[in-house]
Parts: sequence; structure tokens; C-alpha cells
Amino acid sequence: MWRKPLHVALLLPQLLCCLLAAAAVWSPCASWLAIGRWRGAGRPLVARSRVQSRSSLEDDARTPAEEYLESLGFSADEIRKVKARYLRRFNPDMSSMVKPVLSWLSELRMTELQVKKVITSNPIIFRGSLEGNLKPVAQWLSSLGMDGSTVATSIAKFPGMLGRNLDRSLKPNAQWLSSLGMDDSQVVKTIGKWPIVLGCSVDGKLKQTAQWFSSLGMDDLQVAKVIAACPSLLGLSVDKNLKPKVTILQEQGFAGSQLVSCIARFPMSLSLSSTRLARRVSILDAQGLLTEKSLCNSMRLT
Repeated sequence: MWRKPLHVALLLPQLLCCLLAAAAVWSPCASWLAIGRWRGAGRPLVARSRVQSRSSLEDDARTPAEEYLESLGFSADEIRKVKARYLRRFNPDMSSMVKPVLSWLSELRMTELQVKKVITSNPIIFRGSLEGNLKPVAQWLSSLGMDGSTVATSIAKFPGMLGRNLDRSLKPNAQWLSSLGMDDSQVVKTIGKWPIVLGCSVDGKLKQTAQWFSSLGMDDLQVAKVIAACPSLLGLSVDKNLKPKVTILQEQGFAGSQLVSCIARFPMSLSLSSTRLARRVSILDAQGLLTEKSLCNSMRLT
């Protein structure tokens, strides 16, 4: 039977005592380090949690402006749109902006739906100046010859005009319409029908579309007539929208003065989708009734 060497047997009790002593010393240190790590990790977590909770509470807290809009009948969805488009926490000053602006919109004789559309579409008006930005726009529209109802409707259709510079954006666009040969009443009617024309780039969009109409063979008077009758054509892409529709008419034999006359008599034809226009043309052609007059008459159908 194997036996341990004598010197090893004598050392075992001493080794055991050393191990026990080391364990006794290490145990408190290990506990202290573990607690320190837990506390060290815990502090920033608690701090972050408190910061997040505070931020969350601020976001969820209803501002006086939100409560006021709700009291006026704004739905929860409408208020969410206002908050999203305000581009910062929706907390404008009640006494200097919210109540005065809403009161002013009512004074313009806007309907409740129009007021809601203006606020939900362009809540940034609460960050502007009522006297310096908003009222001057309405006063300028009135100076063009618009009646109160048309002013209210135009602003409701294009609330963005209230945030545009009067001298650098709105007036130049109205002056461009006049330069086409429109008289004052035509300018007013054009803006009233499609007030977004005041937000388009004159050089980048309006002039290019008008020049394209001229390239079809229209004289200045016809171009002005087409734009005054259907100003929304100015918002359509020439290459992707207008040209394909003219091509449909040209493929059916409309060309030159006949094409120009057809568009000038009923410019709404170009506001139809290409599919609807092609369908009407093909139906008339199949029945042997395709003429300029019949085509124009068909455009009056819904």
C-alpha cells in the first residue's frame, strides 16, 4: 500500500491552516467589492431612470394650449397632428398667441372646420407675430379686391401663406399673374381658386409651365385664360403629367390650332387623369363622334 512521504504529511495541517486564514480574509473583501460594483452600477441606472421618467412626464403632460384646443372641439387626433407639426413641445403662450390667433381667425368669419384645418395644417402660426405676420397677409388679400369670404377660404385652402414673407414670396407671385395679362379680377379669381399659386416658385415652376403652354402655339391671352380658368395646372409636372395628356389628343388627330383651341376652351381636360382622358377620347372615337366640340362637351361630365 502506497504511503505519503513523512514530510508531506507533516505539511498538510500547515497548508490547511493557511487556506482557512486566506478565506477568512478574502470573504469580506469579496463582499465589499460586490456591493461596490452593485452600487456603482446602480447609481447611473437610477439617475437615468429618473431623467427618463421626468422627460416622459413632461411629454405626456398636457399643456394649457392642448387643453384649450380640446375645449374648442379639437379631437385627440387633430391635437396629435398639431403637436407633431409644431416641431417643438406644443406650449405657446396662451395670452399673447393662442387665444388672439384663434380669435382673429374667427373674426375672418372662418367656419369651425376651416379654423381646425388652418391650425392642424400650420400650427407654426402660433410662433409668429399676429400683428407682424398674420394680419398683414389677410389685409393684402383684401387689398387685391377679395371679399371677406374669399380671404377666409383662401387662407383655409393654403394655410402656409400665413408663414410666408409678404414682400419676397406672396406679392411677386401675384405680380407674375398680372404680367401674363390678367386683370385684377382674374388675379383674384385665380388665387381664390388655387391659392397654392402664391407658394410656388416663379422661376422654378410657374414660368416654365406658362412657357410650355406657349410652345403649343398659344398666344399670351390664351395662356392667361387657361391659367385663370384652371390654375391648378400650374402645379402639375409638365413632363410627367401635361405632355402625356397632350400626346393622347395628338394621337387622335388634334394638332396645331385645333389642339390649342380645344385646351383653351376647356383647360379642365388637362386636369383629368391620363386614364380618364384616354377613355373618353376612345369612346367618342369608337362612336364616330370625336370632334373638338364633342370632346369639350364630354369634359363637363364627372
